[in-house]
Amino acid sequence: MSKKLRAIGALSALAIGAIALASCSGGGAQTAPTGAIEGDIAYSFWGSPTRADKVNTVIGQFEDANSGVTVKPEVAEYLAYVERLTVRAAGDDLACTTGMQSTFFAPYADKGVLRPLDDLIKSGQIDTSDIPEDVMAAGQIDGKQYMIPTGTFVRLEAYNEELVKAAGVDAPTDDMSWEDWADWLHDLQSGLPDGVYASENEGGQMFTLTSWVIGHGQKMFDKDGLAFDKDLLKEYFQYWIDLADDGVAVPAASIPDQNGTLELTPIALGKAVTGTRDIPHLYIMEQALAGNGHPSAVKSVSMPSESDKSANVLGSNGIAIPESCDNVPTAAAYTDFFANDTDAALAFQSDNGIVTNTKAQDALLDDASTPQGVKRNITTLRGLTDAGDLTTTTYPEGLGTLTTELLRLYQSAAFGEISVDAAVDEFFTSAESALD
Repeated sequence: MSKKLRAIGALSALAIGAIALASCSGGGAQTAPTGAIEGDIAYSFWGSPTRADKVNTVIGQFEDANSGVTVKPEVAEYLAYVERLTVRAAGDDLACTTGMQSTFFAPYADKGVLRPLDDLIKSGQIDTSDIPEDVMAAGQIDGKQYMIPTGTFVRLEAYNEELVKAAGVDAPTDDMSWEDWADWLHDLQSGLPDGVYASENEGGQMFTLTSWVIGHGQKMFDKDGLAFDKDLLKEYFQYWIDLADDGVAVPAASIPDQNGTLELTPIALGKAVTGTRDIPHLYIMEQALAGNGHPSAVKSVSMPSESDKSANVLGSNGIAIPESCDNVPTAAAYTDFFANDTDAALAFQSDNGIVTNTKAQDALLDDASTPQGVKRNITTLRGLTDAGDLTTTTYPEGLGTLTTELLRLYQSAAFGEISVDAAVDEFFTSAESALD
């Protein structure tokens, strides 16, 4: 996710102008939430040819179940999709069912581009009874539902279980504070061979900072921009600088290695033991480690927290319906089908985040053809939802730019080019512009 967010920063100027234009255009008149399921709609989404094939299967199932309905698929690579989204929003040209993500849907909701879905949920046209409330929250703004989460991702602390055992330390636990985590990393480092670091360097990672802020009892963003104290960012930067100086986290010069392909990150190459990963990444990491000839059992624990509040930030991919849609009943029916139909879930196999519907999860767990990685992802997510160990946050327009600035300024401070105080001041100044 972080790589995608940094790249989106290059598109933020276009996004700001396009969304502002869309908000001024007024959009199409909102169609009444009742009516026949008929006619043509489009479904736009991002992904690979493999994902497109799965979506086409789901569309075929929906069309078979609804005679006379046609769904046109529109697919693009992620960054091209995000860029095109802003342009289409400006022209009231969004597909009636539009793929959205919790990291970028808020500006479209705030500007009136997206239709609130609460009336469709209340009427039963979109059933959300089998999607946990914690997951549904990832598609809400100010209590209104603008996106139906269909696939979710949660960032956790991943660790190489076999390297931890070999170092002679106990496995980490779900109830650790950040101070506990630092102490544990130091103990772990003392038992590791030369050239292997206890942790990747998270000092420039936006999602890790978000967990840090929430775990310290503060909000990451509000309607005015950054919602946390400068001192909290100073402590965060210094925390990771100290770990790197102690030889516990990989040096700042190696940070670029963390931001490339998962299979080439320090953990995957056996050069680091721990680092943050989304749940679907855990299985990928095991495969990469095995392919590179390293001990390959990867486990995970909750993000450290200084309070009773979970710091496991949940994100989601899902479907939204724009205000400009002229066929809301059919758009609602397709959204409901994609989110709830078990045959659709078996065909899609959690290809874009872990499936959110609990009955669909059951179907995937019970099906012998479901890949083991998908089953593991579902089981891990269920453990978090059952424990209530999840939280959400709203991401503002300009997040991509701010993500790039966080990495740049942390590295500048870590290299001693500027002081931590100066890096923090510059970050907050950048935020005033990026999040305006």
